[in-house]
Amino acid sequence: MKKISIFLGLITRIERLILRMEQRTGGSGNNLRVNTDVIRRVEKWILENRWNEDKSMQEVARDMGISHEQLSLYFRLFWGKAFLQWRKERRIEEAKRLLLEDRHTSSLFIAESVGIGDKSNFRRQFKEVAGCTPAEWRLKH
Repeated sequence: MKKISIFLGLITRIERLILRMEQRTGGSGNNLRVNTDVIRRVEKWILENRWNEDKSMQEVARDMGISHEQLSLYFRLFWGKAFLQWRKERRIEEAKRLLLEDRHTSSLFIAESVGIGDKSNFRRQFKEVAGCTPAEWRLKH
């Protein structure tokens, strides 16, 4: 919840920045406005751990009632990365925790728990983010 209040405290500065950008470009920016409602919807989605659902970015945005452009802008502004990259990293961080929580749980079960449908895709993404395979990571830690 602390993150949400920090984000909400920054919204005025961000909206001013967007307004300045709109003035410079002459655009209205209505499709790309990240207001407090958008922030609350995305933060609620994050807090509910809905990042582990097997949905496209467009489906996630539609479920939140926002455009995929607003979702993309939110992640670029607040997390400094693309939505899909953020979600992949979040899933792998949760997978790391689960790998250590119960060392006998299969990688496939953990992959499915974090929203990655198959073991080879999980292994590839894990190695991309963590620098080693899930089995190697488990051994190191």
